Formats: sequence, structure tokens, C-alpha cells
Amino acid sequence: MKPILLRGVAHAALALLVAFSLAAQSQLATISGTITDTSGSAIPGAQVIASNAATGLRVTSQTNASGYYLVRDLPIGAYVVNIESQGFRTYVRDNLTLTTGQALTIDVRMEVGSLTETIVVSDQAPLLETRTSDTAQLVEGRNVQDMPLGDRRTMNIISLTGAAVFVNYDTGGKPNFSLAGGRTQSQNFYMDGGTIQNMRLGIGQVDTDPPVETVAEVKVLQNNYTAEFGGSAGGVIVATTKSGTNQLRGSLYEYLRNDKLDAANFFAPFRDGEKVRPPLRYNIFGGTVGGPVFIPKFYDGRNKTFFFFSYEGSRRIEGFSTQQTVPSLLQRTGDFSQTFAANGNLIRVFDPESNQPAGNTFTRTQYANNIIPQSRIDPVGAAFIPFYPLPNQAPANVSGANNYATNYSQILTRDAFLVKGDHSFSDKDRVSF
Repeated sequence: MKPILLRGVAHAALALLVAFSLAAQSQLATISGTITDTSGSAIPGAQVIASNAATGLRVTSQTNASGYYLVRDLPIGAYVVNIESQGFRTYVRDNLTLTTGQALTIDVRMEVGSLTETIVVSDQAPLLETRTSDTAQLVEGRNVQDMPLGDRRTMNIISLTGAAVFVNYDTGGKPNFSLAGGRTQSQNFYMDGGTIQNMRLGIGQVDTDPPVETVAEVKVLQNNYTAEFGGSAGGVIVATTKSGTNQLRGSLYEYLRNDKLDAANFFAPFRDGEKVRPPLRYNIFGGTVGGPVFIPKFYDGRNKTFFFFSYEGSRRIEGFSTQQTVPSLLQRTGDFSQTFAANGNLIRVFDPESNQPAGNTFTRTQYANNIIPQSRIDPVGAAFIPFYPLPNQAPANVSGANNYATNYSQILTRDAFLVKGDHSFSDKDRVSF
């Protein structure tokens, strides 16, 4: 099966991501193995059916002459695997959870009996992925939502992996990090089988950082990943978004931060003997809804057609403390008699109209006492003086530097939309957009 993946994603503005998943960079899972009888002989022609518990999707396969089977391109989720063959009891593997890009091996020994007899296996030792050698870390959607991720953005999950070293992650910007010792800005990013970065390498960084409420799983591939993920010089990040199921589900949420709940910064300025906290108003709000496409009397999309929609808005006014240098009280009047350099030398002020040629040089005259007469101060410059704030703290040194402490704000407004649809034509033909 070669599903076509069409993913709609919005990040500040609606952008459409189109990718054809031809078993490359796929977030879909695979089950394979060998079916034998109790003597170890292969059972050819056995039917293997993998059924998704949430969507009703059924994907079938048969064993070959060697008893080998392969069930490909399974969306992540909980499955029930049925194996049937004439003359043997039906084998049922229950509570099987498939994750992003998983290649799972399930070898089964069938017992002689009737098809009406069933052996149900619902709890076994953890299954091993023996067909891949990659070094990876998987974070499931519930964990992503419950973790205290900064800015509530999914890619912050990478900083929690043991092999990641972050350089920065600017507000509303793109993550800059090293993964497993690789170069920074040299990772590959995929979402639902399609690339979501702005270029291949060099400064290739993720352009779509989905809200945590839209993500089902995130898989961080650090080393030894397969050739399908070629082109990365420093790791691969694979995100899988949520999809609708047969059950209508939704969520509403809001996360709040406010300076009333925070302590004052160490460098915050004083006012009336108390530190003034920088302003902070941060709200992240939104909702999700997903389920089957069902139109009474016209169309019943259960087990076939599903939708998922999410919206998230971010509104932030974030304050910072800073120290700056403003004109002193004397300098505001044109008096530079107390204006010194950092080494203590007086910074002399000259009359610009006194420049006279003297051979190959010019001579100029310093203002008396280093004070500019009021008659020589330009009226435009004098009009600008009131716009400079007055000093509010002692300068850091003799030059008068850093004599003003203040708070300032940065404003972030962001809206993110995700619209997703899934439809199954058959167990071998499916489309997502």
C-alpha cells in the first residue's frame, strides 16, 4: 500500500504541506513475523488481520511459502491482531499498541484445532524491534501534554532528551540545538511523513512547531537511523499528529501566567523603595475536536472517514529589565564639565564653528569650562531633551554609564490552526489531508 499524505498546517498563517509517503520518512508502523506450527514448520497461506480499535481500520496480509507475513503502513494506535489458518486455532493478540515508525516483529506458533477455538494473548513481555538498530526516544501524546514545556510548543520536548544540547529557542522562533553531538541546525524534521523544515541542511530548521494538544507522538532519532532518513547531519525528529476516531472527542484549555504570580527580577528597578516587577501577561488558549464524518440520512463515515480540527491562540506581553545610559542633569543643560571617559579624563567639547584651516590640519576651540552656551544649543536638539528620561540610579562608573534602570515589554500574537482528514477506500488504499 502506498498512501498519499496531504497535511494541512497553519503557523501564523495557513500553510499547506503536501507529501507523498512512499515508505520513506514514514510515521506509520509495520508488523511482520513468521507463522509456524508447534513443530516449527512454516504455515503458508495463513491470514493476518490487524484491526485498529479506535477507527475500525482493518489491514490484511497472508503468509508466504516460508510462513513469513508483512502488514505495512499502520497508523499509530491500539490494535488487535487475528491470525487464522485452516486446521489451527485462531490466534488473537490483544492490546497491541503501535508507535511512530515502529517495525515490530511478532512470531507466532499456531496450535492444532478448530478455527472456532481461539487463543487470546493480551499481556506479554515487551516486544522488541529486532529489524531496526536506531537509537531513539519516543514521547507519547499524553506525556507531551503533561510536561511543563516552555511556551507550550512541541519541539521543546527535544530539550528533555539526554542527547540534546540547546543553544536557544527564541520566543516564537525556531529551536537551535545539537543532537547526539551533531552540528546545530542540521537536523531533519518530519510531521506525518512530510518535511516541515525550511531547507535541507546548513540552517535547516523547523518552520512548523505544532501545539502540544495536536500531537499524538514525537520520536527523536539520534543515531543509526535507516537510509530513508538520509540527508541529516545531526538527528531526525518525527512528529505524528492526532486523527479523528469513531468516538467524537474534544477539549478546551487555557494556560495562564501573570506577573502577579512571579517574584521580581534581581535587576528590576526600585520605585518607592520596592522592586517593580516587569509586566507579564501570557495566555495560551484553544480547543480540539475530532471524530467520524457523519451526516444523518446522507453519509455514515464511521470506520471510514474522520476529521480532526484544532485552534490555539497565544497572547503574550512579557517584560524585561534593562539598564541604559541617559543624559545627566548637567548634560541636559549643556554642561559637560563633569563628563568623563572611563579612564577619568575629561571629554572635551569643541565649538564646531571654530574650525579653521592651518596648513594640512584644522584648529578648533574648546567651549569655556566645557559648557555649551544656551545661545549655541540648537532648538531642535533642545526639543528632544524632554523625551529622555531622568536618571534614576547612581552610574556604574565615572563615565556616568548605566544611570537608568527600567522595564520594557515584548509582545507576541500567534494563531495556529490544524485541519486534518482521513479516509479509507479499502484496507490497501487510504488518503489523509
